[in-house]
Formats: sequence, structure tokens, C-alpha cells
Amino acid sequence: MVYAEVISGLWIGNIDMMYNKKFINDNNIRVIINCTTNVPFSETIQTHNIRIPLSDILIHNIETLRNNKDKILSTIDTLLESNHILLCCYDGKTLSPFIISLYLIHYGGILKEKIKPMILSKHKEISMDYDVSLLDL
Repeated sequence: MVYAEVISGLWIGNIDMMYNKKFINDNNIRVIINCTTNVPFSETIQTHNIRIPLSDILIHNIETLRNNKDKILSTIDTLLESNHILLCCYDGKTLSPFIISLYLIHYGGILKEKIKPMILSKHKEISMDYDVSLLDL
């Protein structure tokens, strides 16, 4: 399983993590943002659920992310004020770290050149095999 707390209360992970009741409860996660097209949410874990329908290939999602970036990032920022969030994608290694990178650049003022080392330091299996210029959405 791939998961990491990137900043306080903001987690990324693979889709298996949204079914892990112990993980959800231990980390006080109240919001799950599911970045898959059709993987269902858990029916037994009570959380506020949001879907961002994305394919498992980052480059295929660039236009969707570009068109919805402001809404996605402002939703994360608003919810993070009073909730712990799990942002999950298929493998937890590409899409969720990419979206969190956008968030940290926009709301954290972190330079895009410093994002990769920061995110990669959170979990050894996270993959950020894309040109940082993609973060210029």
C-alpha cells in the first residue's frame, strides 16, 4: 500500500487506502477525494466523498485538470481547514501526488522546482516521472 501525509492532515494514497478503516480512523480522515473514474467508495466507512473522474494515465488528464484546477484546489483548501483529507488515485504514485503538488504550489507558495524532492521524501514508491513544466497548468 502506498500512502503518505504530505502536510498535516493532507494524505495521498492508492485506492486501497480508502477501504482501510483502521487507517481512516487512526488518521481522523473525514474526506476522501477519489481520483478514479469508477472505483467505488467504501459503503462501510462514513466519510464525505468526492470524485474527480480521472484515468490512470496522467497525460490523459491534463486538459481536465487544467479546466478544473481552481475548483479542485479551492475545494481541498476549504475542506482542509476543518478536516483531514485522503486524496487517492489508482496507484497512489502519480495522480494524487500531482494534484497535491499543484495545491502546494498554489496555496503553499512552494516553487515547482522544490516540489519533487519534497513529495518524493514522503514515500519511496511515489513516482513523479513527469516534466515539472506540467505543473504550469
